[in-house]
Order: sequence, then structure tokens, then C-alpha cells
Amino acid sequence: MGGKTEKSHSIKSDFSMLAILIIPIAVAVNFVGGQLASLLKLPMYLDCIGTIFTAMLCGPWVGALAGGLTNVVTGIANPISFAFIPVNIATGLVAGFLARANMFSNWWKWLVSMVILAASSIIVTAPIVILVFGGITGSGPSMVVAGALAAGANIMTAFLSGDGIFTVIDRTVSYLLGYLVIGVIPSKTLIKFGCGENYIKKASVKKSA
Repeated sequence: MGGKTEKSHSIKSDFSMLAILIIPIAVAVNFVGGQLASLLKLPMYLDCIGTIFTAMLCGPWVGALAGGLTNVVTGIANPISFAFIPVNIATGLVAGFLARANMFSNWWKWLVSMVILAASSIIVTAPIVILVFGGITGSGPSMVVAGALAAGANIMTAFLSGDGIFTVIDRTVSYLLGYLVIGVIPSKTLIKFGCGENYIKKASVKKSA
């Protein structure tokens, strides 16, 4: 029975029991990462590590829910987070669809994926930061934006020089952390997740066949 069986995907099938159990862990990781970045005024956000990890493993819908819930939880302590719910949801969706398309399987696909992931985040973030907050949200990258505005740059240039650049770094770091964690998950566990089989080494598959 030579060919590889195509796995069917649906919102319902993505939300397996294991996927549901990962969501609160992802939200907690996002919360801790975001608080750490905020307290240390790091030039990153670190609030979507759990979102990207969950999306890579479980697919877009689970990742989107983890991202949206993160901002609901953090918004209780910091209402600014409510405005960025669409950003974390978009991050989960994009990372999940990239994972489903097996776009993390080699170096050039990975580079394309990082560009797409960062660009989608910047596109969703820009109108919120510029129109709602005037470019300054109090995050680490906002200090760069404030400096660029003070130097006479227009608000879009200032946004791209701060939030834009550091979003690329943030998404890359978040992906790499997620990938490292996935790398230590056993194959027999990975196969139970919506996109888990994409990270199973071919040698492992042949051995278990």
C-alpha cells in the first residue's frame, strides 16, 4: 500500500485531548515570557512563544485559540494587551498553516516561513500601534520608535525601525524555542498531534513501520 496516506484536517480533529491540554501551558508560557520582556524592557515581546509552539504542533486553530486566550489573560493585568488580541490570533493561524504545509522542513522553507510569519504580524500590528497608540505602547521596541520619532522620522518609518525589526527577531526566537522543545518529544507522542508527524525523523518512521 505504497503511498503516504493524506491526513484529513478539520477544526474538530485539531482539538484532540492532548491539544486542549497544551493550550493552558501555552498561555502560561506566553504570560511569563511577556512579563519578563516587559519587566526587563527587552527589545522583544516573548509573548507568543507558546502560541507558535502550539500552532507548529497542533495546527492553526489551536494556535489561534492559545494566542487569543493569552491576550485575554494578560489584558486583565494590562488592558493594552486586549488591543493586540488580533496579533496573537494571526500569529497562531499563520504559524499553524505553515506547519500544516510542512514549511519548516528545510532551511529555505524555514527562511520563507520566518518572512511570512514576521510580515503577517507586522501587517496586523501596524494599524493598532500607529492608529490606537500613536506608535508608543510602552514595550521595549517602543523606546526605539520614540527615539526615531524624536529624530524626525515619520511614524511609519519609526514603527518599522522599532517594532518591525524586533518583530522579526521575536518571531525567529519564538520559533527556535518551540522547535527545540518539539525536538525532545518522542515520535510516538508527536504522531498524536495534528502536525506532529512533520517533525518525526524519517529514520524513526522506517523503524516503527
